[in-house]
Amino acid sequence: MKNRNSMDLWYVGYGSNLFSKRFRYYIQGGQFPGGGKCNERCEDSKLPKETRLCIIPHRLFFANKSSGWEDGSVAFISPNPDKNAFTYGRMWKVTEKQFLHIWNEEGCGNRWYNTKIDLGKDENGIPICTITNSSERPANTPKEKYLQTLIAGLRETYHLSNETILNYLIEKPGIKDNLTKEKLLKIINSN
Repeated sequence: MKNRNSMDLWYVGYGSNLFSKRFRYYIQGGQFPGGGKCNERCEDSKLPKETRLCIIPHRLFFANKSSGWEDGSVAFISPNPDKNAFTYGRMWKVTEKQFLHIWNEEGCGNRWYNTKIDLGKDENGIPICTITNSSERPANTPKEKYLQTLIAGLRETYHLSNETILNYLIEKPGIKDNLTKEKLLKIINSN
């Protein structure tokens, strides 16, 4: 029987975890120059074996206040599926032990991301999952560096146009009532 710690699963990242340069710090340790906290190196520091696109059938919103991101908010998804919403995600093929390390680094201990969401299995039966909070958090505004990291991930993963990125983000809680289209477009164009 295969060791549970070495079993593969797909961790679905969203928000700043779409961007490969940001995500690698969860595995290899250190601090991403754009923001976030300093991460511990994973015992198994091999980078993900594979990555794929994943549209998550949950609503994206921005909440909490992260000191690592200039006291701005970070991305969450609604804990329950929403047939009228979606979130751009990116699947990272990691081991179960790496997933648990990522979850811990993401703030499982401080209860920010306290819920694992099972999103099914791939064609080979490998589980697909992501994490969020078990309840909707009060919306808060993300700062520019966080948004630039998320935007870089959207471009890298989905090759979206500036207009598509603007339309995707402008109505999200945390942005909707706090950033104008002009301000958000300026951030998008600066990236």
